[in-house]
Amino acid sequence: MVLDPTLDPGASSPLYLQLQRRLRALIQQGEWRPGTRLPAVPELAIQWGVHRLTVLKALAGLKRTGWIQTVQGRGSFVAPHLPEAPGLRASSEFPFEGSPLLVHDGELGSWLGETLERAQDRHLVSFSAGFIPSDLLPGEQLRRITAQVLKDLGSEAWVYSAPAGHAPYLEAVSRWLASEGEAIEEGWGIRALPGAQSGLALALESFTVPGDRVLVESPCYVGILALIRALGREAVPVPVDRQGLDPDRLASALQRSEAKMLFTVPSFHNPTGMTQSKARRERVLALTRTHGVILVTDSAYGDLRFSGNSLPPYRRLEGADHVIHLGSFSKSLAAGLRLGYLIAKDDLLRRMAPIQEVQTIAQPPLLQAVVARFLDTGGFRRHLARLRRALKERRDAMVEAIAESFPPGTQASEPKGGMHLWVVMPEQFSALELHREALTHGIGFAPGPLFFADGRGTNCLRLNFSTHDPVTTREAIARLGHLVHRP
Repeated sequence: MVLDPTLDPGASSPLYLQLQRRLRALIQQGEWRPGTRLPAVPELAIQWGVHRLTVLKALAGLKRTGWIQTVQGRGSFVAPHLPEAPGLRASSEFPFEGSPLLVHDGELGSWLGETLERAQDRHLVSFSAGFIPSDLLPGEQLRRITAQVLKDLGSEAWVYSAPAGHAPYLEAVSRWLASEGEAIEEGWGIRALPGAQSGLALALESFTVPGDRVLVESPCYVGILALIRALGREAVPVPVDRQGLDPDRLASALQRSEAKMLFTVPSFHNPTGMTQSKARRERVLALTRTHGVILVTDSAYGDLRFSGNSLPPYRRLEGADHVIHLGSFSKSLAAGLRLGYLIAKDDLLRRMAPIQEVQTIAQPPLLQAVVARFLDTGGFRRHLARLRRALKERRDAMVEAIAESFPPGTQASEPKGGMHLWVVMPEQFSALELHREALTHGIGFAPGPLFFADGRGTNCLRLNFSTHDPVTTREAIARLGHLVHRP
């Protein structure tokens, strides 16, 4: 047998995947129409110059993805209903969307709780959840401050705080933001939150009703997709490029969708790590203002810049009266704090306050007082300096390991801050299949389709680079790359 010249045994992808793509192309191009019987396995093996096991593996992949059907005793046939809709989409100029294949409903399941549970598994090297690991926590400083605050507060540590939050905490956050050039302007206010996720829920329940459409980035933070679905709203995706949310696609979506709200992560975007330029922010702000759409900005990673210049948050731009700004200390200080804040114009805060008070009544003052003390004594600034250096070192280790270990054609983002980077593998690879196999080898990550409202990203994955030291990261990424290369 002579190997067909369109197949390359020296390529990074195995022969069966190359053959699978060639056979799929014959179906897509109409050479094999729905219902057509495929040649027998020995005939295909001779035609393509490969072993019959290679043909069987290629056909198994086509069957699994809905392109062919097998009838016992009769052979394989082209499926009567091909997966172009919704199984395929048009090729995209957006760099983070990956393969044209789409996942089917039900393939993903529930991931938020499962991801957090896996993060606690000490036998698993997990790059799934984004949080500060124990070796980078200012644990001893927080312990000392907590002991002192308990002594100073006395019995007040165990009572309700005001519904808007513990006053010293709100004042300390305001001073911190002012020191960073992001002061809260007159006519705006601040309220405490139990993490930014609760702020997303609060905004949704305050300004939308079930059935409303909500614009989200594509890809976007998996938590907002889960929240939109749980509350009965509809997510409308808007593509993201290397400068963030695409304003032309946003303009089109605003005209078509009658959306009520837009969620965006403008700095160190989750999941791609990219940051919106100032010009891009101004255009998005103007579009949402013109269409009367509430703009919710998640700045949970805003303090984690380790290179480049800082950019003004949306709320500091001209014409930002419709902006709701969410901040958090869960990513920059300690995940277990579950403490953040919301900043908005006073009229928006008045509309959200009754719903927030029903949801939470009030938050415990103790942790708010601890964070306030940490901010005011300069501990947070010193902690951030150390954390930023460590995050840059860990990002570099991951990017280098991916370049060394993953197949040619793999693309990885190189964020200037935050905790995540985005990987787009060659088209023929399945992130879901790789994820299942990686777990059996003690490695975890977040598959790309989790971050899309419409099932895209089948050959993409998000990796959190903050969780492990550089040595552990390099070793685990090398093992993951080995799994990618396996036939």
